[in-house]
Amino acid sequence: MDSLVAANTKFCFDIFQEISRDDCRKNIFFCPLSLSAALGMVRLGARSDSGRQIDEVLHFNEISQEEDKEPIPCRKSTGRVPADSPSEGQKGATGSTESSKEENELLSCYFGKLLSKLDRIKPDYTMSIANRLYGEKEIPISPEYVEDVIQFYHTTIESVDFRKDPENSRQLINFWVESQCQGKIKDFFSKNTINDATVLVLVNAVYFKAKWDRCFDYKHTVEADFVLNQNEKKSVKMMKQKGVFKLGFVEELKMQILEIKYTKGELSMFVLLPSSSEDNLQSLCELERNITYEKVAAWCSSKNMSEEKVAVSFPQFTLEDTYDLNSILQDLGITDIFDERKADLTRISSSPNLYLSKVVHKAFVEVDEDGTEAAAGSGAVGMEMSVPSWTEFNANHPFLFLIRHNKTQSILFYGRVCSP
Repeated sequence: MDSLVAANTKFCFDIFQEISRDDCRKNIFFCPLSLSAALGMVRLGARSDSGRQIDEVLHFNEISQEEDKEPIPCRKSTGRVPADSPSEGQKGATGSTESSKEENELLSCYFGKLLSKLDRIKPDYTMSIANRLYGEKEIPISPEYVEDVIQFYHTTIESVDFRKDPENSRQLINFWVESQCQGKIKDFFSKNTINDATVLVLVNAVYFKAKWDRCFDYKHTVEADFVLNQNEKKSVKMMKQKGVFKLGFVEELKMQILEIKYTKGELSMFVLLPSSSEDNLQSLCELERNITYEKVAAWCSSKNMSEEKVAVSFPQFTLEDTYDLNSILQDLGITDIFDERKADLTRISSSPNLYLSKVVHKAFVEVDEDGTEAAAGSGAVGMEMSVPSWTEFNANHPFLFLIRHNKTQSILFYGRVCSP
């Protein structure tokens, strides 16, 4: 499953570059894992160039068959490939024009296993993922495809009446997303984004809120300046805490990396903070240009990070954004599935008229002082206050952050904060 995590992370940075390309001052927040899984669901139904393009852009063609101590939950009776089967037939980095059915299902098996691991953390975290395909009801959907989507991607494909009642279809989808995401994501599709020509849309919405393993005390939150450059600053609520945190430093970029754990330590936020400069936005742009999957893995590794006594200053922020991904995915190289004449989604339906009308991703996150009751005791804080020497981590200027599932090292969320 490691190669799937690597593929998802590479896609995360690719799509971030596309989203941020035209605006270096914009806050960004999205869920790359959820989006990869959603497009994996489309990949399960694609053939020919439609499938090959998804494989290349999402790095699925780099996924290797691997030995795994835990069996992948595939149905052997239907020819699913178990985790410990030989690697014969597994596609290489270049891929082939038509991936075999077994290889496509292997990808889905890995996603199914990964999503099952994430399902186990939900009692301790609020992570609501609304991930679903909606298709025109007059287009027949393959029962086998529906069965596979339910099993591997923990969702389904729903039939709605786009042709005769697009407005009601829009409202039905919006209501479902809002109910799935704690009421935080409203009006997923704005008016007139769904019409009678729509045949298939991919809905991908995520809401996340978790408690810190050690809370920030509300009494220590102060108004402070968040500095973009010498001429631009804004007042923000800056949370403060002293304690033992994992901290790293990347010399070539003059960048600090701080790990802030969420409750029980299954998830962590990693904050990538360039050193303060005359133009903090420019420093952040330099960091973004240097990010790769391999570098982030090294930067956030135990070899680069060690426990230190740190005085942390970190801003409150709430990020919400919506991305219409049609043009972004086409710029990356996924084009055929959006073209009625070229799309081959015949594993979803035998109808030759099926193509993907729209892919929309929306994500919402809240970051504040809240922590667990066990972490609210004042005794430990008092002891730490008496320690004379602290390393300072002051996020009072633009930074990047990622939220990682530590056991699998999957990046669940990735973002940029330029203006809290």
